[in-house]
Amino acid sequence: MPVSASQDPRAIAFARFVKRALDEAVKDRGMSIEDVETRTGLGRSTMYRWRRAEIRDPQRTQVHQFCDGLGIPRTVASQILGWDGNPPSPEPEPSVDPDLRAVMRRLNNPGVSAEEKTAIRATLRYLAKGG
Repeated sequence: MPVSASQDPRAIAFARFVKRALDEAVKDRGMSIEDVETRTGLGRSTMYRWRRAEIRDPQRTQVHQFCDGLGIPRTVASQILGWDGNPPSPEPEPSVDPDLRAVMRRLNNPGVSAEEKTAIRATLRYLAKGG
């Protein structure tokens, strides 16, 4: 019996993370899904369930295999899933420009220093005024 997509914000954020990682592997790095399976040791059905947020709580070892196989720091997935003790950073809306999403992720990341966040905000204020 198929599991329906989770409404848990962590599962939804993890699904976006997996979709982005798979898209980058296939489109940007020219990997096939078979290559991804080989490098991660995971079956495509597992990755596709993750991508559709059809998970309750993914196994830590499988998530680590996924990250290691695709060269993604494990801490990224750990933060998204709340395994590091910090709440996951909210994911910016996909309709926002990719550069602005990257900036928003930095501002929402609890691992980014207050000084860096202050510098980013000051730069944004300067640019918003017309430089």
